[in-house]
Amino acid sequence: MADKKIQKELIDRFCRYVRVETTSDDTVKDKCPTTDGQLELINMVAAELKEMGVPDVSVGSNGYLRAFIPGNVKRKKVFGFISHADTSPEVSGKDVKPVIHEKYDGKPIKLKDNLVLSPEEYPLLAQYKGKTVITSDGSTLLGADDKAGIAEIVTAASYFMTHPDVKRNSMEIFITPDEEIGQGTDHFPLESIKAKYLYTVDGDTEGCIESECFNAYSAKLTIKGVSIHPGSAKGKMVNASLLGARFLSMLPETEMPETTEGREGFFCPVSITGSIEECQVSLILRDFDSSGMERRIKTVEQIAESLKKTFPKASFELEIAHSYSNMSEYIDKDKKCLSYLEKAVEKTGIKPVHKLIRGGTDGSRLSELGHPCPNIFTGGQNFHGRLEWVAVPAMERACQVIINLVCTGVDQ
Repeated sequence: MADKKIQKELIDRFCRYVRVETTSDDTVKDKCPTTDGQLELINMVAAELKEMGVPDVSVGSNGYLRAFIPGNVKRKKVFGFISHADTSPEVSGKDVKPVIHEKYDGKPIKLKDNLVLSPEEYPLLAQYKGKTVITSDGSTLLGADDKAGIAEIVTAASYFMTHPDVKRNSMEIFITPDEEIGQGTDHFPLESIKAKYLYTVDGDTEGCIESECFNAYSAKLTIKGVSIHPGSAKGKMVNASLLGARFLSMLPETEMPETTEGREGFFCPVSITGSIEECQVSLILRDFDSSGMERRIKTVEQIAESLKKTFPKASFELEIAHSYSNMSEYIDKDKKCLSYLEKAVEKTGIKPVHKLIRGGTDGSRLSELGHPCPNIFTGGQNFHGRLEWVAVPAMERACQVIINLVCTGVDQ
């Protein structure tokens, strides 16, 4: 049965959080967080935790929030939970206006600019007929990624602070900035982590557990051509932008994000900028298997080398950089972290569903740094777009999973 008090807390917190503009900015290189709104939200959450009586709350100089709620049993474990404050720069997160659809009628939801969120196109929506779902008004994204996760963690903390007699282990909380631009762990206070069992709360579909993600690399190709007046360019000009376009055209069309799914990896061009004289092409490479990633890196290198031989007057400089590894390699070394999560989901009355992350989380990098970190669902859907939505019953279940984890083994 739904807990109306927890649902009300979740709705109130979530709607307050999404109204704060926290879009991260990958063009900012000299500060963290990259945008002021992220720090505004992080400080808001810190104040809220302090007000509810959490004894240990701090925000570091780089905007990372850490909070700690001591357990009240003798043999305490420490369970940690992480969510990120920023939203994707792909769609505006300014002036978000959350729309609460109580007792959703199961029909298409009409948003601004003739956008329609339809259960025919998004069947999962139909499962929440008669329940409460939240969307934006259609002019912005919603921000469920990952303010739903923050709301769920803070509401779980509130539960423990208002139920001091409930037997519990210790609970550690981290809120990070700039996850959406791949910088969420750049300044993570690793030395302060007390949790042996660490989880990101940054997933989507209710009941889903994610413990496997892509291996991730980035590639940047800088091409320098020869600029000559177009009127006398024959045999002399080497158009760097044209060579950048040719490079992209030589990538396998069947191995792009829009043509792959499941365990299939991809090449993804993310930008091409420049002029006749110089052009830069950026792309990301993703694959679940290390051998597949090696093939993708080799493919990019071979295409660049082929162009270099064909156009000797141009120069080609290729930079390949590692972003994160498949977290399963590290989570598989300690099965307890995942086992506790599976049992916590089962305790809510549903069977956990294991799902691949066709992307990454802060937990991807933290796992690689020695802190295995599976991902817990939040109940949100259609992240990074104006059709984003979240189901409140799924948020409540995610909150209950967090509570169940913190209470793991206390009766043993």
